[in-house]
Amino acid sequence: MKATLSAVAIFIAALLFVSSCSDSPNLNAPNQTIQTDTTCASGTTYPLIAGQHDTVGTLHVSNDATNIYITYTITDPECTEGLNGLHLWVGNDLSLLPGGGCTRPSPGQLCQPAFGGFCADANGAMTYTFTIPFTELGIINVNEVCNLQLYVVAHAEACGETAFGGNVIGPNTCGNAWWFYAAYNVCCDFGPPPTPSCETAFAKGGWVWTTDPKSNPEHLPSLRLTRNRWGWAINLLAPGTYTYDIWAGAGLNKIQNGTLVGTLTIVWNGTSATVTYNITGGCVMEEAHLYAGDPRPTNIAPGQYGNTASFDPPAASHTFTVPLENTNGTDGVWLIAHAVVCCN
Repeated sequence: MKATLSAVAIFIAALLFVSSCSDSPNLNAPNQTIQTDTTCASGTTYPLIAGQHDTVGTLHVSNDATNIYITYTITDPECTEGLNGLHLWVGNDLSLLPGGGCTRPSPGQLCQPAFGGFCADANGAMTYTFTIPFTELGIINVNEVCNLQLYVVAHAEACGETAFGGNVIGPNTCGNAWWFYAAYNVCCDFGPPPTPSCETAFAKGGWVWTTDPKSNPEHLPSLRLTRNRWGWAINLLAPGTYTYDIWAGAGLNKIQNGTLVGTLTIVWNGTSATVTYNITGGCVMEEAHLYAGDPRPTNIAPGQYGNTASFDPPAASHTFTVPLENTNGTDGVWLIAHAVVCCN
């Protein structure tokens, strides 16, 4: 869920004074006790306290280069009610809170866009995450605000009580109500980028080529080309537009073991076909191989399909345009769409 935090845009000016990860702005907030992990990219975990004294869960705050993530989690096994109303505010100046930062903020006002906050109903869930784009906090480049301290005021209706997440006691100079907040330093230590995991992928047609029943869990018709190699063929009986899912790593033709990585769209007019791979979910292709012909395929080796493309850098989409005609007039035309797909 993305949040609208228009009010915190007021602190853009403060960012002009933060030029590197070694800078720590003087925010003059009380009780700035900060709980940090050994690697900042792993985030920081704070207690979620209900009824002033009972720790019923955790509040976890982390960020990447794009978003800040705030996760409420119930860990108390006796808390069967879970999380319900959630109210959240993020900023670098507690005086912008309802009440001027000197008393417990009103949850109802806390999540109003006019105050730079937002809210949700978790409907009894045991965990809930808010995803806040840094751009909505007025931060365009997170690497320019390393260690900038943000205050997270996270309220919840949890376990039949009011609850706040954090490890800093909120000031109560204007009243006597208890509350907590979290002081979080923006992280820029993300470590090396993840190594992509690459898998072979096929568009899931209505035919397999295996002869072993254990690799044909859906009991599809088979081309009987191999005993256990997984993959599918597509059989078209009439011109038209068709779309198929592309699955990676679906050994033994079990899609529950694989990953859905995109779609294949075929537009066949009777004499030629336009075949488009669309890879989604942050994955990309290093190679694509396509068989398209009138006779049934007799070879399952992708390099022998007749249409090949390699991508450097890897690509998220590619289109083959190939001649394709049902010359024998019996069993239609056939396609096999293979790709090498890499996902972070």
